[in-house]
Amino acid sequence: MKILFVNHSSTLTGAPISCYNIITHLDSNLSPFYASKKDGPIITMLNERGIKTFIVNTKTHINILCIIKFLKIIKENKIELLHLNSLTNICKYAGIAGYIAHIPIIWFVREDPLANKSKKLKYWLNRLSSKIIFVDNDTKLKLLGNRINKKVEVIPNGVDLAYYKPEKSNFLFNVFNISQNNLLIGYIGSIVKRKGVNYLIEAFGEIKPFYNSVKLIIIGTYLTKYKDYYNHIKEMIRKYNLEKDIYFTGAIKNVKDAMNCLDIIVLPSLDERCSRTLLECMACAKPIIATNVGGNPEIIKDGFNGILIEAENSKQIAEALKKLIENQNLRISLGTNGRLIAEKNFNIKTNMEKIKTIYQQFDSK
Repeated sequence: MKILFVNHSSTLTGAPISCYNIITHLDSNLSPFYASKKDGPIITMLNERGIKTFIVNTKTHINILCIIKFLKIIKENKIELLHLNSLTNICKYAGIAGYIAHIPIIWFVREDPLANKSKKLKYWLNRLSSKIIFVDNDTKLKLLGNRINKKVEVIPNGVDLAYYKPEKSNFLFNVFNISQNNLLIGYIGSIVKRKGVNYLIEAFGEIKPFYNSVKLIIIGTYLTKYKDYYNHIKEMIRKYNLEKDIYFTGAIKNVKDAMNCLDIIVLPSLDERCSRTLLECMACAKPIIATNVGGNPEIIKDGFNGILIEAENSKQIAEALKKLIENQNLRISLGTNGRLIAEKNFNIKTNMEKIKTIYQQFDSK
């Protein structure tokens, strides 16, 4: 079966990485193709594996041109099924093309269900999809309600447990020449307002005077359109005199090596769905502090594999950090339990079996 995967971007962020993981874990009888509106690392990685990719420019007021481009891709490559990987306009255009071509459409939803974009695309999601897959129950409930719908299913993101696992790493200590006597707190993700990084900086500024051997590592980068927020973060760091205590890695490929250096992970997001960061950190047996928003409480059980705190609350972040900094046994316990939950609920092998079963339902051969 030939499957066209469509995603809105090709950056090394949540949805594109999830799409890449699905593509690279397919059985040999499934032939993947990939389309996105922009070039990026995911396209490069797929091309290196011999997977055919397409860039479909959506910067046009004549949306029919995007639909025609997708129809051409479907026809010329004899595509038999569409996998739409995000609730975005490019997936809508691909979905309309797939509908015209009379091929099945599997649409994954990973976005904030309360965002205007999601609400606007809700009609197309229901109209075009042969199957709708949500990555968490919160998104499904808020976008479609709790009515029974046979074409709707919830399949969380999966993590490769053979790759993401607890390992000894000195990566960050070596890169930044940090003494290994330090305890490392880490944030992993884009530097954007939605991720709440400013609340973590504020919390770190509150606790730092009490702990000499503690550093904060910001793993990730920012897009140009969010430069003002990035500059705001930098100004906060200067305000708290933390220039020597906070390090920025920028975008890195070997996130696992960096992750395994960290003692505590903080995800202060204002909204999350099924966070890849949480799953990967759990698989590496890391204790986690995360906000009680979106899909997070479906992943983090407060007091068992992490600590849940209110969004936009730097004081609660500071309190949770103090608790974990001062209690190594608690850090170990939360991390161990996180690995167990990852193995039980978020193994990519189990995840892929569910996805492939859905593909097979629409295989006409």
